[in-house]
Amino acid sequence: MEFNSNGCFIALMAFMSHFISGCIAKGIGVLLPTLRDQLVTHTWIIGIVGALMGVASDVAGLSTLPLENLFGYRRVTISCSIVGSFGMILLPSVTNPVHIALALAVLVGPSLGIFTVLGKALVGRHFSKQYALACGVAYAGQALSLLAVAPMTQVFLDTYGWRGAMLLIAGICIHMVPSAIAVKVIKAEYDPISYTKITNTDQEYQERSEGAVTLCIKAFSRIIRKNLDLTILLEFNFWIVATCRFSVSCVFTTWLLYFVPHLQVKGFSPQVAASICSAGAVGSLIGSIIWSPFVDRGLITSTSGMVLSSLALTLSFVLDPWVTDFISCLAVTLAFGVFASSVYTLVDVMTKEILGKERLVSAFGWMRAFFLPRLIAGFVPG
Repeated sequence: MEFNSNGCFIALMAFMSHFISGCIAKGIGVLLPTLRDQLVTHTWIIGIVGALMGVASDVAGLSTLPLENLFGYRRVTISCSIVGSFGMILLPSVTNPVHIALALAVLVGPSLGIFTVLGKALVGRHFSKQYALACGVAYAGQALSLLAVAPMTQVFLDTYGWRGAMLLIAGICIHMVPSAIAVKVIKAEYDPISYTKITNTDQEYQERSEGAVTLCIKAFSRIIRKNLDLTILLEFNFWIVATCRFSVSCVFTTWLLYFVPHLQVKGFSPQVAASICSAGAVGSLIGSIIWSPFVDRGLITSTSGMVLSSLALTLSFVLDPWVTDFISCLAVTLAFGVFASSVYTLVDVMTKEILGKERLVSAFGWMRAFFLPRLIAGFVPG
């Protein structure tokens, strides 16, 4: 049974990685006007600080593979959870935007990026027959954060002020630490077979005849190529799943940023627009597991599910200009949440099926490293 104690803890860690990421992003979004007034700054400065955290999180994913090779995944996940929690604990004591930028972009963002990549990779390594369900459980954390964090943060703000709200959000983030500690290290049943490398005398002679600088450059390039798995960028299969991830990231980030103003342009009040957005969060919760019974049992392939979900997601945008009443907007938003979340889940399933579980860390790390979707979704629609 794959959902044994360690399997449940692995799924919980992946769930927490997505939930905490959404919690921090939505929390900062709710607190943004208050932070602007209290720190006497501009809205765009706080927005750039939040964007820097996202970029740092994406870029730091590249360091996951060498860190895991050096220290092992358990030490890395525990260390990242502690560092990220410490960065959040520092936020209530900030006095200017530079302090927020240092805490989020240097401590919180990179820690979350590495923690998320390793969480997804561990899910892929442990689960085989129930992998789609495990991915759905992980992405349910993102859906739950969309549904619950915004109103919860507003209650914190009204009750305890912005510093108290930050501290309570930091307390939620500390839950990353026990979720990482609970995951056990599973050792291989058999030790790998050792071998002795047979050297080529002609090659040795050629290397000795070369300069020391050339040898250092070649050695350094080999280390970089091995630790960052640069060869994956030359594989067509990687770019297939990376393109799927790129597309859904652009769409979902655009929806997060601009859907409420879009509804207000249609004539809805801010309160009604917020309630319609809640339908998207509920749909995201449903969509994270909607395909898992069919994919895990072999009734439908992940690629077929991806095609159907992508078409349905596209249809929700095609219908949007003709939708003006509350019920229709609610239905279209619900459909958007369902199929956007299902595309996210199926991208992970396809990644394992196409590239194999041995290369999940490098695949997820490189897919996160291309942070261009955040920039496109933030500037082009606006």
